[in-house]
This record gives sequence, C-alpha cells and structure tokens, in this order.
Amino acid sequence: MKKRFLIVVMVLACFIFWGDTKTSYAADPYVIGNQTDITGDANTNYAPEAEGFRLYIESLNERGGVKGHPVKVIYEDDKSEPSRAAAVAKKLIEVDKVLAITSLGFSRAQPPVYELARKAGVAVITGYTTTEPVWSAKPGDPVFATGHVMNPKFHPGAYGSAKIVEKLYPKGSKVASSAYDTPGGRVWSIWCADWVKKMGYDLVLHKDIPPGTVDCTPWARAVVDTKPVFWGIAIGGEILISLAPTLEKVGWTKDLLVPDFVTEGDLVKTMERLMTNGEWILWFGRYASAFDKIPEFDNIRKAMNKYGHKFPLSARHGQGWTMARLMEAALTKAGWPCTREGLIAALEKTEIDTLGLTGGPIKFTPTDHYGSSWWKAYRWDSKKKALSPVMDWIKVESADIAIK
Repeated sequence: MKKRFLIVVMVLACFIFWGDTKTSYAADPYVIGNQTDITGDANTNYAPEAEGFRLYIESLNERGGVKGHPVKVIYEDDKSEPSRAAAVAKKLIEVDKVLAITSLGFSRAQPPVYELARKAGVAVITGYTTTEPVWSAKPGDPVFATGHVMNPKFHPGAYGSAKIVEKLYPKGSKVASSAYDTPGGRVWSIWCADWVKKMGYDLVLHKDIPPGTVDCTPWARAVVDTKPVFWGIAIGGEILISLAPTLEKVGWTKDLLVPDFVTEGDLVKTMERLMTNGEWILWFGRYASAFDKIPEFDNIRKAMNKYGHKFPLSARHGQGWTMARLMEAALTKAGWPCTREGLIAALEKTEIDTLGLTGGPIKFTPTDHYGSSWWKAYRWDSKKKALSPVMDWIKVESADIAIK
C-alpha cells in the first residue's frame, strides 16, 4: 500500500514539475528597454512618450502578449545626460539582456547609446528624435527611428516648418528661425533657415536659446526689433510658458511656430498665462494633436483610465503608443524564441498602419530605417480652446530633401 502511495505521489510530482516547466516557458517574456528623459531638462516631452509606450504594452500583455509571451519593459531614466545614458544603456544590454532599447532623450545623450548598441547588436528604436542617418541605413544596422531626424544632412521636421512659411506668407516676407541650443536643435534651426531662404524669404534673425532659460527677454526683444511676420522656434514647453507672455509684453503680434516638443498640456498652460487670445501661436509635428478626433486617441484614453497616467493626453502619447505597436509587430514577425539579430531582421521588414496618429504608415526596409514621413500644422483657436489645422498632412520623402 505504501509502495503504491509513493508511486502515485511521484507520478503527481512529475506532472506538477512538467506542468510548471511548460507554464514557465510559456510565460518567459520578451525583454525590452525603454530609456528616456523622465526627470531631466526635457522630461515634459519624453516622459509622456514613455507613458504612451507603457499604456500600449500593458494592454498588449492583458490580451496575452505576443505569441503567448508577455513583453517585459524595463524603464530607465537617463535624464538626457550623456554619461548617465551610457551607464543606463550598458546595464540594459549587459545585465538585463534586452532585445532592444526604445525612446532615448535629447540628442546630446544619444551617441554613447548607439555605440554600445552597435557593439552588442541590439536594436534601438528612437522616439521623438535621432541624430543617426537612418534614412540611408546599412542592412543590419540596429538603429531605427519613428519621429524627427536631427542630422546635418536630413531634417524633415525643419523642412516641414519651412513649408508652413511657404503656405502662409508671400515670398519675400521677413522670417526668423531659432531652436534649443543643443546639437539637434541647432541642426533644426539651420535647416529651417536654409530652406526658407531657398524658398524666397528674407531671414532676418537666427539665434538659438539654451535649454532651461528662464528669462527670455533678450530673444523676445531681438525678434521684435527685426520685425519678422513669422518666427519658427524649436523649443519645449518650459521655455514657451515663459517666452509667450514675454513676447506679448514687448509688442509681438505676429506668428510664432512651435513644434510638438511643446505638449498640448504645456500649450494650454501657456494660453492661460497670455493676456490675449494666443491665436498667433502655431503648432506642428509628425504626429497628430490630441485635439484631433481620432479613434485611436480614444483607445489611449481608455488605457489611461484603466492603467493610470501622470500626464494629459498628447501627441507624445500617440508616438509612444505607435512605437509600442511597432515593437509588437516586429516581435510577432521575429517569433519565439527571439534573438537580437532576429529582431533587427524583423524590424527591417516591418510596416504598420498608424491608425490616423500620423499621416501614413511607418515602414522600414533593410536600407531605410525611417521611411516616408508626414507633417501637419495647427493654429490655436481661442473660441474652441483647441488646436485647429492650418496645413493638412504633407508627405516628405527622404530622397527629395536629404543632402547627398
């Protein structure tokens, strides 16, 4: 009897062991890193993007993940500091053994991440910005981009801002161009300045602003004194909130264009501090404004309510959400088990419908890790207290504007 009892126990133990092994294997996750600026100079832009990424991944995992495996994301704050970015990337690659790193922060902190990722063969999918020549990639290179490219040879966002000038103002009009005084920002303002001159406009001011500037009076007075009809300036919300009221005090009445680096929440804060209606503020970017009535934004709102959020809905959430969907598509294509090399190969064949969050699909090929991009412009409507389109999506092809 005892012998039969022991046999039964051993058989049950084997079933339990096998069952646990199977469950453990099925539950093994795809491990991804999300490294960006959560508490640094540009956190108001990059942190909402990370939040959008998290919201989609949480909803994906609740649906069962990818091929039955959850996607585990390790979130790291590099504060857009180069030395910290290098240390974070090294940890993600060597300790956490991630398949890919997503997002990244300011352009100044990106080079060490790319260097480490290339050595280890780890994919990097950038969010808001990249400085790499992703539009003309070598097959197998691990860097891919879903937002702006801030490279001296290619800057579709700056070109898009120049197209807004061409649409709204007659040739010969006076214009000004500025940006954050960072490597990527300087490229932005230079490209915009060069393109408006090529398009037949009179560039009367080109002066960049350091991140973290509190008193914007010198720049406000300089632009008012040169009397442009348009000032395109690539800054973030923390500068706009200070700059816009200062401009108004020194007599500015013309158009000020800011990129989607200024989130809609910061734009609303700026409007609350203005004494007039603020309809001289224009806003543009690669991703749609959260003021647009797009069903996919409703899905993000539902995820916010379900999984929690810190920031108001913005285009940056839409970009983070889209980047997570891109990751899902690539992991699905790569299959299980997934290797770093296999994921890069899968990304080079990945295409997703952005479901209205930008003007067209994101599509990668072995020699193009960027693809076509679309750009849209809006103006603040004081009656609706919202952004209203002034320029519909324009398509930009890399071959048309990249410097050879």
